[in-house]
Formats: sequence, C-alpha cells, structure tokens
Amino acid sequence: MTAPAPAPLPELYSTGTSTSYVGNADFHRCLADLINTARSEVVDMVIPELRPDEHDLHILRAYGSAVRRGITCKTLIAPEHLYLVESTWDPKFDMRAFLQKFTHIRLIERVNGPFTVVDRKKVLLNIQDATEPGTYTTSVVFEDDALAAHLLSVFDAAWREAETTQEALISAWESRAA
Repeated sequence: MTAPAPAPLPELYSTGTSTSYVGNADFHRCLADLINTARSEVVDMVIPELRPDEHDLHILRAYGSAVRRGITCKTLIAPEHLYLVESTWDPKFDMRAFLQKFTHIRLIERVNGPFTVVDRKKVLLNIQDATEPGTYTTSVVFEDDALAAHLLSVFDAAWREAETTQEALISAWESRAA
C-alpha cells in the first residue's frame, strides 16, 4: 500500500498586523473608536448582540458623529436585527420611515459573517462568546489592505443587491408585524 499524498499547503492570501480585545465592553469601545477615528469610510455587515446594553449608545453616537463629519458610512443588516436594535430606543419603530431617513443603511435577508472595514484598510472581526450566544467577547482588528479589499468586494456586491431587494424585505416585515 502506498502512503497518501501529503495535504496541500494553504496559499497565503496576505499578511498584516492585528490587535485583539477581550470582553464585551472592549468590543464596543473598539468599534466606537474605529468609527470615531475613521477618516473616509466605514462599511459594516451587522449581526447585533441579542440584547441591548449600556455600550450600544456609544456606537450609535459614533455613527451619528461620523455621518455629520462627512464620513461615508454604509451598513447592511437583516430586518429582524434592525428592529431589535432600533426598537430598544423607539418602541414604535417604523422600519420604512427609518430607512427613508437613513439611506446609508440597507436591508439584506441575512448576514452570515459580520465584519467592519474602516478606511479600506482596517478590518474588525468579532467572535461570539462560546458560552453566551449573542454576545461578542473577542474582537480582532487587522490592518491588512488585501483582506479589506476582499471584504469590500463582498460588501459592495451585497450593497448593490440590497438596492433591488430592500423593498420586498420591508414589505415582508410590515406584513409580519401587522
């Protein structure tokens, strides 16, 4: 009998530097800091935590400040997740009116792998806690132009698709909520 061929080695895509953070509070602080220090752009595919906490307001304020500073912000989020986040602050949350006002946010059916890319070079990846689902407790920021470019191409394709599918998602959400 002949020995099996060795497994092929992975092909290195890119190398960069990373910084990691542990703990829910530092996940929020890290994201808020990235948004607050953005110079040109923040793109975000969002899966929020399953419950609001005292840190969320800092992220929402950071986004508001970034938009006022002229930073290009784009967020993709599923309808049920947008409702979860916004109905915390507004129990009578109207998704259609909200999305008409905040055109830098679009709906997609589902976010499978959340990420944030800042200024086309910093990538934030969050890892959910192994014992407490719905809570992010480990965050890693990579400074990696190639990884950022790859994720931006994924984001841009989903952003374009969302332009054509958002109305159907809003209508489905409204009929579900009625």
